Formats: sequence, C-alpha cells, structure tokens
Amino acid sequence: MDKKLFEFINKMAGKSEVVDKGMIYASNEMRYIYPLAFIFLLISEPKKIRRDLFLNVVYTIIVNLCLNFLVKKVKYRPRPFIIRHVNVLLPSKLDSSYISKHSLLAFSLSTCFFLYNKVLGKFMFILSTVMGISRVWVGAHYPLDVVRGGLLGSVASFIISGVRMK
Repeated sequence: MDKKLFEFINKMAGKSEVVDKGMIYASNEMRYIYPLAFIFLLISEPKKIRRDLFLNVVYTIIVNLCLNFLVKKVKYRPRPFIIRHVNVLLPSKLDSSYISKHSLLAFSLSTCFFLYNKVLGKFMFILSTVMGISRVWVGAHYPLDVVRGGLLGSVASFIISGVRMK
C-alpha cells in the first residue's frame, strides 16, 4: 500500500514544471515559514504567555530532533530513489527515509502553534500537509515515513505541552 501510494504520487512529478517547482519549494523552502510564524505568535500573544510559548517551542524542537536521531539509529529504511527508479526532483541525503524529519518538525511545531492560536495552527497544519506530500512528490520519502513523522511530532508536542503545564 505504501509503495503503491508512493508510485501514484511520485509518477505525477515531471509532468508540470509549475507544479514541480511548487513542490520543490514546499519540500525545501517552506520550512522557513515556521520561524516566521513563531515570531508572529510571540509578538501577538500576551506578554505573560510568551515565555511559556517560547519554552514549549524550544523543548518541542529539541525533543523531536532527539526522537528523529534515535528512530533513524534504530530503524533504517532506504529512501525510495535508492532502491527503485523514481522521479527525483530534489537531491536528498542517503540516510534513512524513516521517519521524515521535515514532517516530524513541521507537525510538531504546527501542534505547538495550534495550542496557542487555533487559526495559525490550522494554517500551519495545512502547510505541513503540503510539505509532507511534497516530500513524496520529489522522491525523498514514502508516504508512511511522512505520516509517521507527522504523528510522532504531533504526539510529542502534545505530551511536552501537557507535561509543562502541570
């Protein structure tokens, strides 16, 4: 199922230069929107909440980077372009495809933002979803690598926020 869905999405790559450029942007450059969203959120939130927000985001990033490191040490899955002929629109590292660090961080930050600002959080979830799809489109990940990364990031963010609020 995972490989079939990968093939369905990835085979669309290379058919439209405009869409391909959009997917490359989403995959590679969209991550820079998250720090801007964080700054916006820090500025727009009441002063008494800013410290808590700042610490939640910092802890979320640190914990999720550690989770990514550990998961990649425990489970190796070759990236799609290593074991099959696929459309590769963006060069990628030869490290494990499992799990997607882009999705892990994007969804964890979106969850963190959502806990403070529902509108911004929902918007960031949409961007995270587009980023996740783009990672498959450009040939860097299988869909389940993206989904699992997103779920792990969101769950970790909820747990971190819950622990910090106690």
